[in-house]
Order: sequence, then C-alpha cells, then structure tokens
Amino acid sequence: MMQVIIDALSNGGLYGLAALGVGLVFGVMRLINFAHGELITCAAYLLVVCLPWGLLPAILISLAAGTVLALLLELGVFSRLRGADPAVLLIASFGVSVLLQRAYEAIFSAFPRSGQAAAWLSEVWDVGGSQISRGSVVTVVLTLALLGGMKLAIEHTPAGLQLRAASSDFKTAQLLGVRSSRVIAAAFAASGLLAAVVGFIVFTQRGQVDPQFGVNITILALVGTVIGGLGSLMGAAVGGMAVGATISVLSNALGNDRIYTYSVLFLLVIVVLLVKPSGIFGQATLKERV
Repeated sequence: MMQVIIDALSNGGLYGLAALGVGLVFGVMRLINFAHGELITCAAYLLVVCLPWGLLPAILISLAAGTVLALLLELGVFSRLRGADPAVLLIASFGVSVLLQRAYEAIFSAFPRSGQAAAWLSEVWDVGGSQISRGSVVTVVLTLALLGGMKLAIEHTPAGLQLRAASSDFKTAQLLGVRSSRVIAAAFAASGLLAAVVGFIVFTQRGQVDPQFGVNITILALVGTVIGGLGSLMGAAVGGMAVGATISVLSNALGNDRIYTYSVLFLLVIVVLLVKPSGIFGQATLKERV
C-alpha cells in the first residue's frame, strides 16, 4: 500500500509539473504547445551528454538548455504568430515538434542514449514490507517543492500577478498595463525550466533518452491541462497530478491487465468532460450554465 501511495504521489507530481508547463504557455498565448515534449527531450539529452563533467554541472546545463530553447522557440517562431488563429498556432507547434525530433535524430541518432544520473537514486528502502526507491521519494519531494514554489511565485509576486491576469484575460491585462512581451517570455522561460526538471526526473527513472522521449508525457500533460481547465494554472497542475496518480493506481490495480491502463484512463477523462466540459477549474460556458 505504501508503495502505491508513493508511486501515485511521484507520478502525479511529475505530470503536474509537465501540465503546469503546458498551462503557462496556453494561458498567455492560447497555444497548445506540442513542442513542449521536445524541451523535455533536449534537457534530457544535455543531461546525458554532460554527465561525465559531474552531476551538478550536468543538471545546471540541462536546466539552462530547456529554458533557452523555450525562449528561442518563442522569439524565432511564436512571436511572429501572435494574434494568429489558434489552429495556426497548433499546427506551428506540431511542426516545430516534428522538426526538433528529426534534429535530435540527426545529432544524437535514433537509438537511445543511456546513462546513470546518480546510483544512490536506484537504492531502495524496505518500509513495512514495501520496497521504496530513493528516486521515488526524491521525485515526490522535488515535485511538491516546485509546485509549492510556483504557486507562491504566481500568487505573491508581481510577475506572477501579471501571469495570472494574462491567463485570465490577456487583452484586458494589456489594457491595464501588463507588458505582453515580457509576460510571454516569462511564461516560455518558466515552461522550459519545468520541462527540464521533468526531463531530469524521467531520465533518472528510465536511464535512457531517445528523440521521442518527451512525447507521451506531453500528450498526457495536455490531457491533464484540459481536465483541470484550460486557462487555469492551478487547474493545469491539479489535472496533471490527477492523471499521473490515476495511471499509477490503475497500473497497480489492473495487475496483468495493465495494458488497458490508458484505455480506462481516457474513459474516465471522457466521463469528466461530459460532466464538466470546461474542466474542473475552468469557467463554465453559457451553454453549460443553461
């Protein structure tokens, strides 16, 4: 039981961070950023490449890489599409995602790159008959600390206030003096930083990275963002945590039938959206109220 709880918290926190990164960008640009997965992949690749220099330098370079790449995507691609139809932004982000995947294949090859971030993360503790890895505990502590830190930053700093205002109503926020370029850049930078953290956590669990390393987690993070409520930063984090925790619980409950985990998950997602199409924390539309 203890193992199930730790795994649910660990996986939930991981997907919560990924969903928050997606939600930050959607909030200010209404952009469903498929390329978020490639930010995760870039950070993981840099972590593997730089591990021979030491764990701490590798982590710092990885965090910087995720943040810088996110800013480059904003300046080089998405800043030129501001005001465009959401469908155009969606297609552009999908194109960037595919382009970066091909770039990773060209640079690092299509075969997985392996490495070990820290041997002590693989060690396990025997707690009440349950085998709990240090990596799971570190993931829980790290993700909860980051989510708590992001919550404080968003709710109690001027930059956070501007982000929340822009997420709620971007045009009105601009009229009230919020500088759109700075807010969007801050959202992309924070998104890239969170993606790098997610890349580090997932790499410590898998021990290898390939060009599609961040694709699946981004898709499920998008699902979490939709469940939580598009445009709600708290909703994105909570929705992502719910998705991650549900995956862990279902995998354990289904046992040998765990191949149906995602089928059951998406069935539950459909039920949630049928009951509340705007998401748990989303604002109800006029049609929903009626």
